[in-house]
Amino acid sequence: MLALLLASLSLALAFFALLDGWYLVRVPCAVLRARLLQPRVRDLLAEQRYAGRVLPSDLDLLLHMNNARYLREADVARAAHLTRCGVLGALRELGAHAVLAASCARYRRELRLFEAFEVEPPELPEDIKHWITYNETSSQLLRAESGLSDARKDQ
Repeated sequence: MLALLLASLSLALAFFALLDGWYLVRVPCAVLRARLLQPRVRDLLAEQRYAGRVLPSDLDLLLHMNNARYLREADVARAAHLTRCGVLGALRELGAHAVLAASCARYRRELRLFEAFEVEPPELPEDIKHWITYNETSSQLLRAESGLSDARKDQ
């Protein structure tokens, strides 16, 4: 019995130390929380906030949250946002995936162990239609330069 307990503890330690287990636990918990406990949001562009807390695995040698963890928390918030809007369910039905093409982070202050924080979205441009058109044009230009057509890629 003691050997089984030690083996289980060793596996749990390896999972959390080597495979970043907290991240693998946070995403499903965030999706379940968004699906079951938070109200659905119909507007994809509506501002949503995601609350979190700094865990020991998020710390660097200076005992504050590692810069890479900020982006990881933004990824967890993105999964919760897509769930609340219904986009994640629609993507699953289609067999598709959400891909993050680019990101930008503004580090405003350091976060310490067990400190609460909120992930909040950046402000949308005033002329959102212009911004969307600009991004679509850029994507089409990149496709043309890379030799890809508008036709679907082979899967």
